[in-house]
Amino acid sequence: MAKRFREVIESIVFAGMKPGAPAAKRQRFRWLGPFRRPVERFLSGGPAPSDPLYLSNRTIGQRIRFALVMAAPCVMVAALMALSLGSYFVRKKPAPKREPTPAELAARMLPDMSNVKIETNRDVDVMEVHIDRSGAAALTGTVRNNTNHEIRTAEIVFDLTDSSGSQLGGVSQRLENLVPQKSLNFRLPIDQQDARFVLVREVRTR
Repeated sequence: MAKRFREVIESIVFAGMKPGAPAAKRQRFRWLGPFRRPVERFLSGGPAPSDPLYLSNRTIGQRIRFALVMAAPCVMVAALMALSLGSYFVRKKPAPKREPTPAELAARMLPDMSNVKIETNRDVDVMEVHIDRSGAAALTGTVRNNTNHEIRTAEIVFDLTDSSGSQLGGVSQRLENLVPQKSLNFRLPIDQQDARFVLVREVRTR
């Protein structure tokens, strides 16, 4: 088996290089069918040479064909290695879905807001609000009295949404005795455990 395999390799590598090689050995390419003769002619460069110095007297075309036959496997292997190292055959994982920002959620739920004018209460500003999950779910934030007088009562209504922007309901926070030009922190427990974002719906003061 090893001897036959070696003879096949030698017939391919040294095709056309043995002067006066018997024609019977060319039958090894019979499995190529109608392509056998073109392949034999390409590998051998023509009829078997009878000149003892045929290697030195080969034409440029014969030398180029021989070089192409020897270099083609190396080029193919190098190309496959380059593609493998470049992660060409690695399936790319889709990027993780990014959660929308509060501004994007607001634009999605309330389109064309640029064309709508709403009179808002500027006496009290909600400086910051978010959902705290360090313990039981709760709204935590900071409000500020922008006026020069005490605000006895301020009621702030919040809308809660899940991660996809669907509304889960509204909650309100009542604050009393807001000092002029001062900020006040608040914490409001909520029942909506799926809430992810908070929107300020309304601010009422008395």
